[in-house]
Amino acid sequence: MGIQRGACGLCAALLIAGASGQAVAQSYGNFVLGAGFTPDPQTGQGRTGGATQASRFGPQCSGMIDAAPDHTIKVTSALDLQLSVDSTTDSTLVVVGPAGVFCDDDSAGQLDARINARLTPGEYAVYVGHLDTAGDYTLTLSEGAGAAVGGMYANFTLGAGFTPDPQIGTGTTGGGVAASTYGAHCTGMIDSTPDHRLTITSTVTLRLAVTSTTDSSLVVRGPGKVLCDDDSGGQLDAAVVDSFRPGEYEIYVGHLGQAGEYRLEISETR
Repeated sequence: MGIQRGACGLCAALLIAGASGQAVAQSYGNFVLGAGFTPDPQTGQGRTGGATQASRFGPQCSGMIDAAPDHTIKVTSALDLQLSVDSTTDSTLVVVGPAGVFCDDDSAGQLDARINARLTPGEYAVYVGHLDTAGDYTLTLSEGAGAAVGGMYANFTLGAGFTPDPQIGTGTTGGGVAASTYGAHCTGMIDSTPDHRLTITSTVTLRLAVTSTTDSSLVVRGPGKVLCDDDSGGQLDAAVVDSFRPGEYEIYVGHLGQAGEYRLEISETR
């Protein structure tokens, strides 16, 4: 895979727009994207996998990937980006950058990977992996619509009137720390580090709601507050509503009982 990338590194350095308005596919090429980018979509091609475990970026990441990124994306302004893989194998996808680590296996269907993420400005590394055998792939990048579905343990940067609304994060509940460490009103077991980090750029009232496969709990810590909940989201799930002023917040999704998978939805409320 490394030989293939080196052989076409120069020829794939630039995007050339085709007559249809779609960018010509690059082999292991790089992208420069911002909100409203054109042409949309843009595509890249290559060979899945490599010799390293995707789990080096976190237990939520699966498959075998290359040691070096297959593609890099320079994000010049915040945008909602959908990255979809179409391959000849069971593909996986990892995106790593300032907005967090995003990983997926089968969200595109037919054993292919897809990530919808809110990306803040900066440099992102994209790895296209596989679970079994290597195959050829096409990666399609398009500006997303609807909810921004972050990868597992994604971070968020939000302010009043943010779009898309809601934004979504996913992960596995709990950890080895009692939530009561942060106050007697906090319940369940949480991780020692935040599942998500939330940067608030302007005062906004938010609802953070968990949907999970277990009895979830929620802890949100930030300037002047510690918010905790157990069952306000219904069906043994947690939810909080509060006004957030600018600053950095930590979000922990815990559980009472056994660990489970969760979906965290963040929406603005008035």
